[in-house]
Amino acid sequence: MKTNVYFISTPIGNLGDFSMRGIETLKSVNCILCEDTRVSSKLLQNFEIKSKLLIYNDHNASFVIPKIIHSIKSESMVYALISDAGTPLISDPGYKLVNACIKNNIKYTVIPGACAVISALILSGLPSNRFLFSGFANYKEFEKLSKIDSTIIFFEAPSRIIKTLKNMKQYFDDRIVAIVREITKIHEESIRANIDSLILHFEEKLPKGEFVIVISPPENDSFSKIKDTLPIIDALVDKLSKKDLADALAKYLKIGKNSVYDFISNYKKYKK
Repeated sequence: MKTNVYFISTPIGNLGDFSMRGIETLKSVNCILCEDTRVSSKLLQNFEIKSKLLIYNDHNASFVIPKIIHSIKSESMVYALISDAGTPLISDPGYKLVNACIKNNIKYTVIPGACAVISALILSGLPSNRFLFSGFANYKEFEKLSKIDSTIIFFEAPSRIIKTLKNMKQYFDDRIVAIVREITKIHEESIRANIDSLILHFEEKLPKGEFVIVISPPENDSFSKIKDTLPIIDALVDKLSKKDLADALAKYLKIGKNSVYDFISNYKKYKK
């Protein structure tokens, strides 16, 4: 069965990351679906790819997809879908075309390559065994996302990065956050710090480039249990020694006293 639709990753900065298979496939297809012909034309010219371009985005998907399916069925047309940079379907409507292929029994495949989400996760050094990509940061979702036990990843624009970090403070103030930008480019940068330090950094240094925000998972259950006793700690910390208070709370919570003692020693930073 002939493959009629290819989902092809493009470089996110360094053109050397474009796979030979991706380049050769783009040269062979009848039509390349892209977000912006101006952006894609510059990329394709570098590799002497002359296939026809057609705009495909969230606004016209419902109109374009039926035409694509019809041309495949009636003329055996072959298409490729690319994004402006990186892997298609990540924060774009490519999944709608996948579903249309499934529904119409059209063979499709992926040609993998660069992906900003995965690259940022690797560069962050934060836990990668379980993670959630949440697209572009949405302030209204922060409270819900803060309760998820996994590393969380967002895209963000440089013009919004400081405002976003300030909005994150309420829900992620006790987390390690990595800001990764300009991945694979000359000025690639990965900064790990608490939110206050990152805000200060970007207030002093003008944010530039494409940003990915990676947030560490919440502390373990022991931390949550200790944090719930903040009112008790606040009331007794001046009346008992830290050691005695830690011993009492550790027995009550049935967790290690060293963790409780460490929390008490720094408890003020967790007070809202």
